[in-house]
Amino acid sequence: MNYTIRTAAAVASVVAGLASTAVFAQSPVEEQTSQTILAQLDKDAALHADTLHVETVGNVVYLTGQVDTALESEDAERAALSVPHVAKVVNQLSYGSNG
Repeated sequence: MNYTIRTAAAVASVVAGLASTAVFAQSPVEEQTSQTILAQLDKDAALHADTLHVETVGNVVYLTGQVDTALESEDAERAALSVPHVAKVVNQLSYGSNG
């Protein structure tokens, strides 16, 4: 019985570890949304789109990467929200010396 419990706990630990590091492929529509957002970000001279990562899951967009200021972070979020079909932006951009 103890062996079964330990094995189940070990399997759960491995699955949890995989889930926390897994990167799931975006659907074609989600990929297009992400690319549209990156194009919007690239239009802003203050933002360095090459240092930002955009991932779309359904109608939720996740922004990660580094910007210089809180204002740039807000600008990136606003740009993402301006794209059709985006309902929510999870802004995980870091700025200043937090990167």
